[in-house]
Amino acid sequence: MGKKYMKYILPSMLSFVLTGVYSIIDGIFVGKAMGDPGLAAINIAWPLVALIISLGTGIGMGGAVVVSLNRGAGNERRALETEGNAFFLLLISSLLLSLLLFCFGTPALQLLGARGELLPLAVTYLRYILFGGVVQVFASGMVPLMRNRGASFYSMCAMATGCITNIFLDYYFVIVLRLELMGAALATVLGQVLTLIFCIAFYIRKKNRFPLSCIKPDGKTVFSILRVAASPFGLTYLPSVTIIFMNLQALKYGGEEAVSAYAVLAYIISFMELLVQGIGDGSQPLLSLTEGSGDKKTLKTYVKWTFSLGIFFGMAGAVVLYLTRNVLPIFYGTSPQAAAYIVYATPAFSLVMAFYGLNKPAVSYFYATHKVFLSSILVYGEIFLTLAFIFLLPLLLGLDGVWYTIPAVQVVLGILNLWFLIRKSS
Repeated sequence: MGKKYMKYILPSMLSFVLTGVYSIIDGIFVGKAMGDPGLAAINIAWPLVALIISLGTGIGMGGAVVVSLNRGAGNERRALETEGNAFFLLLISSLLLSLLLFCFGTPALQLLGARGELLPLAVTYLRYILFGGVVQVFASGMVPLMRNRGASFYSMCAMATGCITNIFLDYYFVIVLRLELMGAALATVLGQVLTLIFCIAFYIRKKNRFPLSCIKPDGKTVFSILRVAASPFGLTYLPSVTIIFMNLQALKYGGEEAVSAYAVLAYIISFMELLVQGIGDGSQPLLSLTEGSGDKKTLKTYVKWTFSLGIFFGMAGAVVLYLTRNVLPIFYGTSPQAAAYIVYATPAFSLVMAFYGLNKPAVSYFYATHKVFLSSILVYGEIFLTLAFIFLLPLLLGLDGVWYTIPAVQVVLGILNLWFLIRKSS
């Protein structure tokens, strides 16, 4: 059983680790080439860009959970229909979102705090990302569906190829050709194109095909996918909602340098978030299958292993972040003032990484086992907590309140998660 578990977990973790490494290196390249304005602009634009990835991930994971539950219950036809309907949702949603962002991207960026020299930089990044909007939704959505078919290693290769290509193109476009944020966006899109090619090749194989009739939308099936998708979508997108308000408050209380400092810290904690998401996403097929088949003993073992891994890596990440706090500004090429902010705020963000190890796997566990209500409370409750703390704490503590917002939210969520888990196990 342990061998089977690691067969799913390790490829997923490695895939998300590579994605996290790319995010960190992307920020380093932009920081070296453009300094604080580049880091601030890409951080302001990111909540809109993240909608694309989160949409694909939400639909893909929602479809994967429902497919596994049906497959675990022995309903193979229903599982195939769910997979086909997930493809339909990926197509329709990607077209609609790309159109909306093309039409309303610039005013949205202004609302997010893009002013002066930051606005044209952020607009450039978003516009070039949108050239591959449909590609990115499908690439992020098809990976969990492939993993759900037992192709964890192949899914890892698909993601890894895209990430590695992205890193090399980032260096070439941003550093060598000096294309700045346009180059960073193009590197992202082209990396996702390669991932999508892997995904298409997987479904072209005869053994992986499903009847085209399965793509025809069925209201009940679509609803079941979207009901589950709300949690993984929120789990993936929530950090971007946090970024929106953190940027606005950092700009208000500390200026552009504070936004730049938060951009660096956001890159680092997003790496840990991706790592523990890899643990949760990797365990999802097994959790959903055992839940669907009613094998509670095996399910309990998988849950214990998932939380143990998450908490271990969360604690380890917190220690590493704290010990490297003086080195981060050098890598990212920040100004001296932004560097001082980074060093000062790192202990608080180390606490965030520690709690991610508990909180993120908890959400994954709840939606993987179809406890959609609990997962939704945790995901969307985090949004309300963030909104409350990001406006209240700075009123009391100034810029310190901005730095303490995310740690405070994660502590509250940690207590709530423990309560839910204890109640479920009793």
